[in-house]
Amino acid sequence: MYTGMIVPKTKDGRVVFMLPFQGHIVAGTTDHGCDVTDRPTATADEVKFILDAISDFLSIRVRPEDVLSTWSGIRPLAADPTISSNGTTNTSSISRDHLIFTDPDGLVTITGGKWTTYRRMAQDAVDTALATGRIGHTHQCVTSRLKLLGGQGYKPTLYTEVAQQASSLLPISAATARHLAAAYGDQAGRVLQIAADEKLGQELVHCQPYIEAEVVHACRSEYCMSIEDFLSRRIRLAFLDVAAAEAAVPRVAELMAKELKWSGSKKRTEIRNAKAYLTNFARPAFLPAHDPTAGAAAA
Repeated sequence: MYTGMIVPKTKDGRVVFMLPFQGHIVAGTTDHGCDVTDRPTATADEVKFILDAISDFLSIRVRPEDVLSTWSGIRPLAADPTISSNGTTNTSSISRDHLIFTDPDGLVTITGGKWTTYRRMAQDAVDTALATGRIGHTHQCVTSRLKLLGGQGYKPTLYTEVAQQASSLLPISAATARHLAAAYGDQAGRVLQIAADEKLGQELVHCQPYIEAEVVHACRSEYCMSIEDFLSRRIRLAFLDVAAAEAAVPRVAELMAKELKWSGSKKRTEIRNAKAYLTNFARPAFLPAHDPTAGAAAA
């Protein structure tokens, strides 16, 4: 699936979507008030709602056992202080976008927003600050012209060049070549070189495109310091298949321990912390267990 789908209004007026992401499908989302916690988790009712909502628009039935991972997050909503709430605590009317305020003394405050719009938030904040005339620069924010690391030489066919480069270094699958090109862009060669030089070209988990060299690269070049950081924020395996992420923990721990010179006690603590962290992505109790070696399915 390479095309996303959005349902602008479900039977009860909510919005749901399905988006292709790293060989899986991400479906969501729910939106309601909750208690503030460091580790929010998806409930069985929320998962059931999403599955029921998307079922009306698919030619196949998405079963509970097709769900490989679930997660939840807390979004900061920015209430405009210039608009009266009339004493209501209902959040449905509060903007899901970011808001910017400039105080009389020139202090610029940005609040709300979300990770996926962080560059637009930065642009709006910088442009607002420049508009105060107190910074001394006349140009506007340049983020729209700045490419992320790896993007300078990226092109849609880069994965073929990665596969060609790999053919002279070590065998990798077509899925891994596509993953490396998409994840690292023109930096993919650095990961391949580590894999070749240090014999780290094996898959971290069967039927997944991630290879051992990515762990070492993350430690050396991406400031990765924990197993949970690697599995959730350096690669996205925790979000895509929690059982596969759990299966990868021992090997990731071994590689990170060697690279970061962990003691035996530190390594055991990191493994314990990672396993506890991954419970936040666990499938609700009504969902059957999943075998990570059985192959990829919808997330």
